[in-house]
Parts: sequence; C-alpha cells; structure tokens
Amino acid sequence: MIDLLRMLPALYPAPAAEDGEDRERPALFDLIRLQAMIYEESRRLQDLLFERLLAPAARPAEGGDGAGAGAGAGAGAIPAILRRAQLLVLKHPVAAQAAFAALIAEGRRFATTPEGAEWAAALAGSDLVRRGRQVWDAVGMNMLEDDPDAILPSAYLEALLRAARSPDLEAALRGLYDAAKGDPLGAAR
Repeated sequence: MIDLLRMLPALYPAPAAEDGEDRERPALFDLIRLQAMIYEESRRLQDLLFERLLAPAARPAEGGDGAGAGAGAGAGAIPAILRRAQLLVLKHPVAAQAAFAALIAEGRRFATTPEGAEWAAALAGSDLVRRGRQVWDAVGMNMLEDDPDAILPSAYLEALLRAARSPDLEAALRGLYDAAKGDPLGAAR
C-alpha cells in the first residue's frame, strides 16, 4: 500500500494549465495529506468489513453464552474471552505478531537462567501445558510466527490470498455474511 501511495505523484502529474504553461506540482504537504486520507479510508474500510463480517460471526448468540445463569455464569466468560483474543489477533495481526515475538524472546532469555531452567523442567510434561496448547491452537494463535523479523503472520496472508484466488469467492463471502447475520450454514444451503 505504501509503495502504491509513493507512485501516485508519478502516475498523476499535475495537468497543464489552460494557457499552456506548466502547472505547479502539488506541494509535498498536499501529497502527504492525500496519502493520509487514503490510509484512513483503507483503515475505515478494514474496520467496517471486520465489524460486519468477522466480529458478528464470533459473537455468541443473545443469551447463549451462559452469562447470568447463576452458578454457571463463570463458564460463559471463558468462550467470550477466547473469542475476544481471537478477534484481537485477526483485527491487529501486526501488533499480535510483535507481542508474540517479544514474549518468545523474553521466554528464551528467562530459560537461560537457573530459575528458568527449573520452570522448563517442571513444565516439560505438564498436562496443563498440553491443554493450554489446545486452547492456543483453537483460538488461532498458532498462526503467529516464531520469527523475530516477521511483521505480519504469513498464515494470515496465506489465508487472505487463498480466499482471493478461490473460484468460490462469492460463496465464501456470502458464508461470512450469513454467519455474521447468525446463520452459520450460510452458503451451504
């Protein structure tokens, strides 16, 4: 996107004035303002698509999450928290990747200490760690990469490109739209 914005001045030079003289090129500030407006509009579109397509599909049905159901009220909070984590990773993949890379680096530094080695040995065969990994994968955190130089998870890009190349793109988007409206079967009908 940034490269596209940088090409704008070359692609759209200032038109010649009616009297045949060269027209002054737009000021640098005008180009920066144009680029900022394009960026803001693309963010607005991304947020709109996210809120209309992805977020509603991940939200629980009204009253279906168990909240307020007496003793079981705490059980409904867990799926809501996991859905929120999933939505945050999908909405902010660059920030999620950066946070993940920082946590990995800190964990590796800690593992080199005597206390870290003790923790690593204690957690090596832990059932809690195994179950935590299941939750991690189910929420979609496994798309984050262990590469400190990664800016955007490649799994995220692969999914977007796979969807864009799909011959059934309209059906997939219709399925997202139907799921957002509370019809999880959507395009399967």
